[in-house]
Order: sequence, then C-alpha cells, then structure tokens
Amino acid sequence: MSDIDESFIPSPPSDFYETEPDEAPPLQVRVRVRHEADAQIPLRAVRYSSRKKRWAQTSNCARGVREPLPSTVRLVTWNLDFAAPDRMKRLLAALSYIQQHVLDCRTTNERPEPCCILLQEIHESVFAQILNAEWVRRCFIVVPASVDKWPDQAKYGNVTLISRTIPVVNVFTIAFSNSKMKRNAIFVDIKLSIPAHEDEPRLSGGIITLRVANTHLESMLEGAAARPRQLQLIAAALRGRGISGGIVAGDMNAISSTDETIVDEAELYDAWEGDEEEEGFTWGYQTREQLPPGRLDKVLTTSQEGFVVDQPERIGIGEVIGRGKWVSDHYGLVTSVHIVRED
Repeated sequence: MSDIDESFIPSPPSDFYETEPDEAPPLQVRVRVRHEADAQIPLRAVRYSSRKKRWAQTSNCARGVREPLPSTVRLVTWNLDFAAPDRMKRLLAALSYIQQHVLDCRTTNERPEPCCILLQEIHESVFAQILNAEWVRRCFIVVPASVDKWPDQAKYGNVTLISRTIPVVNVFTIAFSNSKMKRNAIFVDIKLSIPAHEDEPRLSGGIITLRVANTHLESMLEGAAARPRQLQLIAAALRGRGISGGIVAGDMNAISSTDETIVDEAELYDAWEGDEEEEGFTWGYQTREQLPPGRLDKVLTTSQEGFVVDQPERIGIGEVIGRGKWVSDHYGLVTSVHIVRED
C-alpha cells in the first residue's frame, strides 16, 4: 500500500510527463493566454501519484485541511546558476545537499520537516530532473508544473517545492512586464497553525494563511531601474485579502547603490539583522564575474505580525561536483518561520 495520501490527487493534469503504457499520448496544443501586464496568473501545483505513476494537479483548495498543522516551516532559497556547465550534475548535487545537510534526510524515504524550497535559475533542460528525483516525488508538491508556465520564451526560471505536510491552497505567478530577462515571481499560499495555549484542549489556536514568494529580480547594473517596480509588485501581492503575512525570498540582485533603499520603499523588512559585511554575502566568491562580492540573496517579509522569521544562515558554501566546479556561483540561505500567538 502506498504511503502517499491519494485522496488529494484529482484527475490527471493537462500536461503530464508520463502517460499510461497502453495509452497513446494526446497531441499537445500550446495556447498561451494573453494577460494584462503584471497580472496575477493562476497556476496549479502538482504532486506525484505512486499508484498512477505520474504527476497530477492538486486541488488548490482548503478542503481536506486537517489539524494539527505545522506552526514552524523551514525555508530554503538557492540560485543554481543556469549558465555554468554540468547543469544536471549541479542540480542533483544541490538537491542532495539540501536533502541530507540542510533538512537532515539521510535517505530518499525520509520525510523532511515542514519546508519550502525556493530555487532560481533552473534551466529548462534540467527541469524534468526535479520531477524525476525520488525524494521530490515522495515528499513534495511542485510549482510550476512545467516550463511553459514561466514567462514566454524563458529558458530558465523559478521552481518552488512545498513539503506534503503543508496544505497548499492557492498558487499564482506574476511575470514582470518590465523585465528584459523574462523574470517573474511564484506565489504559494500555505495553511499553518497558531500554537494553542498549553492549558487549552484544542490542537491549535486557529489556522492562518501565509503567502510565500519565490523570485529572481532583474540582473546586473543595467537591471537596476527595473528592480524597484518588480519588488513593489511582489510586496503588493504579499498583502492580499485573507493573507495573514507574506515572505519573499530569492535572488534580489542587490548590486547597485539604488538597491539599498528598494526594500524600505516596498514597505518590506529584511530578515537579515547583521551588517552589510562579508558574513552575510551570498555571491562573488565562486564566480569569475568582475563585480565585487555582495548580499544578493535575501529573505524579506511583510510586517511580522503573527509570525517571526529567524536570521537566515548561508548554505552551500564551497560545494563542488568536481575539482573547481562549483554547484553554484551563489550561496543559498536557510531560515525558519514561526507562527506565534499575538495575545
């Protein structure tokens, strides 16, 4: 009997990666719907059915949410460098590193603690490797379902993995209209529990919705003019109706003097509480670029009312797949998000 709860798996998705052996695959006609600039475009997350041996869309609704839900979530973000050679080896090494060294799952059979993994710069040629990874199939919901959910003609993009222990109730994306590099943000709404008082007989003090965004803002010095608008769009989306709080993490490409103020201008808060010194830098040591090292990768939040985000820690420092072959030119970040009572 499968250890996966099949009750959450609806009918097959329109674009899955495996078909039943006795079925002829249908002809796929890709029709890209036009949306208003910077619109919130609905997506569907997918999860793997071990019984049907294929990925299928999730229901994107709160039905079936059962307590107790997690009150703490681990959040990992890592840009995996689409341009360097050995993309597949580096991606698999990164997933293995996160599995074993960040989330302490020594085998693919071990389920991680409740977590969200936000990856950037996943090249289209290796996207399927995420869906083929045994640990991902067993333990995670994946967004997006396919690379055609990235901005039109994008060759790389963002991928979010949500552990199956966290209910996902809404997913959407914003493709930045001012991006020349096909950049976007992916948003996932998750249900979490407010801790109950010790003397209360209830499992929790209530259920809240937290919105988590995964993004990669415009790159390089020439992208400085686009980044403020992109972050403002994300900040506005994190404050949607019925949302208790929001977090955005990823590669903010903070390399220009103008980037020093865009977090405040978007009315967001930086989870990093240290100084702008080397102990917080996430880029510049494993690259041949001429720009100086800096803290390009960040975890930002709306006002932390009802939740607390720990100081992010760097991961992936010095990770290689061979002599002189870095897993990424970026370090990743890991933190924990705690839902707290406000009384």
